Amino acid sequence: MDIELTPALASDALAECGLDGRAVSAERLDGGVSNLTWRIDRVGAAPVVLRLERDQGIFQPYDVRREARVIACLESSTVPVPKVLGVATERSVLQSSFIVLEWLDYPHMGMAPMTSAVTDNYRSMVETIHALDWRALGLAFLNPPDAGVEAALRDLDAVHARSVAFGCDTDPQIMGMAAVLRERLPDSPEPRLCHGDINVFNYLVGEHGKIAGVVDWEQAHLGDPLSDWGLITALASLKGLDASPETHPLSAPAFQRSGRPARDLRYWMLHQMYKLAVIHRIWSEIGDSPPWYTWSDVERVVQSALSYLDA
Repeated sequence: MDIELTPALASDALAECGLDGRAVSAERLDGGVSNLTWRIDRVGAAPVVLRLERDQGIFQPYDVRREARVIACLESSTVPVPKVLGVATERSVLQSSFIVLEWLDYPHMGMAPMTSAVTDNYRSMVETIHALDWRALGLAFLNPPDAGVEAALRDLDAVHARSVAFGCDTDPQIMGMAAVLRERLPDSPEPRLCHGDINVFNYLVGEHGKIAGVVDWEQAHLGDPLSDWGLITALASLKGLDASPETHPLSAPAFQRSGRPARDLRYWMLHQMYKLAVIHRIWSEIGDSPPWYTWSDVERVVQSALSYLDA
């Protein structure tokens, strides 16, 4: 999808959602292959975020209206999320579904000093998400899996479908991980709400290191909370941290409180590396810019993750 969101077109899109204020600028915020995202500044009104649904990519099938529904359900929770200001269908002026969200004017964790207060509050916020009563919040539409192996199997099937769609399912590294993961499925507990993308760029920092906002809910799902912690260990490892996942500084305290065996977190680290390997192949093919991590990084971390799982 290639679209130039001019101020005039942005104004039309906002008007379609019943929002006031003429757009004076539309700044692209993403640089990968997630939903297209802009900050829109308006005359006489606060800036807003517009997220436009992609046709294909690393998280297909995309569904921004589902994301908006998740965020709307969370507005009454203790998790700080942007307000949903508008939702448009695929017949919109932009020729695809889009949502408009409140702009939260805080830096993300990648831009803020990584103090102990910030990291502690980050871990606490992720645990807060996992502890939410998703039934009471109206999130049952996310179709909870049964306890046991279903949570892992669902995600494996989704990632495999993307790998087939982009022709990377026969890559030896990707095939090898898929085979190991299907042989070693973890026994997951009753499902919890998972953010799905707990990288630090989606956690906004306010005063005194408080987490003032959690954004990017397109991968939110009901499943195994260790899938979130497995992702942050995989991302940290791609950035050079060499340690078993249960000792990673961001994940270790929450993992220890979970009472789960180390093999479960080690499984989810490899599971997330499988997903990130497929993402790398798709991103390299259709991304707006190259992936931030190399294929050599993937091979290095996969080798470590396999060794941890075999230990």
